[in-house]
Amino acid sequence: MNLRSGMRMGVVITLALVLNAGLLLMAALLTSERPLPQDISQPQAISLIKLRDTSPPPPEPEKVIKEPEEKPKLDFMPELAAPSMSGPDPLDIQINLDPSLFAVGPARGDFIFNSEDLDQPPRQMVRTDPVYPYRARQRNIEGEVKVKLLVRADGTVAKVTILESKPKGVFDASVKKTVPNWKFSPGRIDGKAVPSWVVTNVVFVLSN
Repeated sequence: MNLRSGMRMGVVITLALVLNAGLLLMAALLTSERPLPQDISQPQAISLIKLRDTSPPPPEPEKVIKEPEEKPKLDFMPELAAPSMSGPDPLDIQINLDPSLFAVGPARGDFIFNSEDLDQPPRQMVRTDPVYPYRARQRNIEGEVKVKLLVRADGTVAKVTILESKPKGVFDASVKKTVPNWKFSPGRIDGKAVPSWVVTNVVFVLSN
C-alpha cells in the first residue's frame, strides 16, 4: 500500500510540473509576438465643397384681386332745401320792457333790510335773559355782548352773530343759546312785514 501511494504521488507531481511548464511556454510565446504594424504615413488634406441647392424655388401663391363693390344707385335724387338768405330786419325787432323794473322803491322777496330802511323797526315782544355763567358769577365778572340778529317776517330770530364782547369769550355761549328764543314784532315797509337786521347789546350785571 505504501508503494502504490508513493507512485501516485510521483505521477501527480510530474503532471503538475508538465502543466506548469506548458503554461510558462505559452506565456513566453504570447509575449514574443510581434506588434501590429502602424500606419505612420502623413495625413492627406480633404477639401469639402458645399454644393448649392439648384432646385427651383416653390411657386408663390397667386394674389386674389378683389373687385370694388358697386354702390347701389338711387332711383331718385333727394331734393335739398336751399337755405334762406333772407332774415328779419334788425329794425323790425321791438323790445318791450316792463316799466315796473325801473321803479324806485324798497325791494321785496328775500332781501334783508337794515333798520334805517324800515318804516317801522322791529319791536321785542318776548325776551328771555341769558343764563349768567357760573365761573363769571363766582369771580364777580360783569360784561356786555354786542349781537346782530336776523328777525324774520314772522318775528322769529334766524341768525345770531357776535359783533363784540367784553370780556371776550366769557358770555358769548350764553347769548348764542338764549337769543334765538326771542320773539319780535317784525319790521315793516308800506305796512308789510319784512325781514331785517337788528343790533342790540346784552348786558351782564351782578345783582346785590
